[in-house]
Amino acid sequence: MVGGRDTSLAQSRTNIGQQASTTNLHNSRIWQNVILTGSTLINIIIYMIIAHALGPRLFGSYLFTQWLATVTIPVIGTGMSTLSSRQIAATQSRESPRLMAGIFYFLWYRQHRSILLYCLVYVVLSFALTHIFHDFTPGLLLLSSLATLPLLLSSVAGITLRSLRRSDLLTMLHLFGNLLTLLFIIISTQVNGEPVEAFILAFALSNTITLVLAVVCVMHLLPLDQALAPGIFLRERLARNMHQSRFHFALDAIVWQRSELLLLACWYHPEELGFYALSAIISTRIIGLAPSLFSQWIFPLFVRYLPRHRYLNQYDAFVRTSCYIIFLAVPICTLLILLSPAMVSACLGSAYLQMVKPLRILLIAAVFGSIATVGLTHMASHEQYDSRHLQHVQREFNIGVAALKILLAIPLIIFFGMTGAALASALAQIISALISILLCKKLLLRHNTLL
Repeated sequence: MVGGRDTSLAQSRTNIGQQASTTNLHNSRIWQNVILTGSTLINIIIYMIIAHALGPRLFGSYLFTQWLATVTIPVIGTGMSTLSSRQIAATQSRESPRLMAGIFYFLWYRQHRSILLYCLVYVVLSFALTHIFHDFTPGLLLLSSLATLPLLLSSVAGITLRSLRRSDLLTMLHLFGNLLTLLFIIISTQVNGEPVEAFILAFALSNTITLVLAVVCVMHLLPLDQALAPGIFLRERLARNMHQSRFHFALDAIVWQRSELLLLACWYHPEELGFYALSAIISTRIIGLAPSLFSQWIFPLFVRYLPRHRYLNQYDAFVRTSCYIIFLAVPICTLLILLSPAMVSACLGSAYLQMVKPLRILLIAAVFGSIATVGLTHMASHEQYDSRHLQHVQREFNIGVAALKILLAIPLIIFFGMTGAALASALAQIISALISILLCKKLLLRHNTLL
């Protein structure tokens, strides 16, 4: 009896410990989600302040140069695309701390070469674009590219922290960077003269300070003074992870990354650029809203309060998660479409009401984009089961969608302006999303058949 009672006590203590651990993990996730939500709201406030301070014309020039300065970063920079950074972090996490420190140095020095290439490209690009676009000054693009340079090095520190499973530090650094940017933006509004340049310098200063803090975190977590240089095979694997998604990103940039701004800038003035760019930024954020709400808030509640809630297999998870996203994305986008005039007028002023029409068109495509994120996530996590034939088919479809968007965008933009740009972009995004959903369905059905 005594032995049985001791065993029961030990089992009870184990259960209590497991419950406490689960509770702590749940609370930690809640705090991280709250911080991420706060960071998003701060970012929205920053853009609202800049839009009010600059007005539609200067704000359009600002957004256009900001997009030009950042659009090529995933191609030129080391590990700047989401796919590359995830693969490099997974490779780095499997090594010892000393070798992880060596990989950090390897990525850091390689990124310096990327910075030199980036500077060369934008010095040439800034003067070339002066003869093409309306009201474009080369100094504005050069200053925007200068503000972007800290992001190239921050990506290396971010990859290392992600490989160390320190998402909490990344979240806090992101919040700190946004708060610092908000502070500098508020100070910049008091500067007389050229407000655009002051805002760009505010971003550059906040990005630099955040970079310094990220490097300090890496220095405390890794033995950098005892770093081991990665071997030739590890360097080749890292280099392959850096460059294998460049063509994929180029297609993604055409379909999803506001490439139509280049065509819009050829025939229209900065006001239209600002209206359309802001509409595209909002719709892009909305694409990730429903998946974030489900993965960060709703699904953890399912796991906590409905422990018997389980997926039967991969295909069942894909179908049910897609349905959950539909039930979230459709009401969110419908409300935004209906309330967008009142929201734009309240947040930005009546001068920005012209952006409502392209915003409504892009929000329709945002529903399909939100649903497609489920399929893209499954396909990224099941690459080992994917055949070369399916990858080739996906690439051919993406090339076709990109070509279709370019062919549609040119006449639509010439005749309908930013409304035509929104129509071309929305159509291409809907087709691309449907293709991703169908390919993921085919992949998971094949995987279940093999199992």
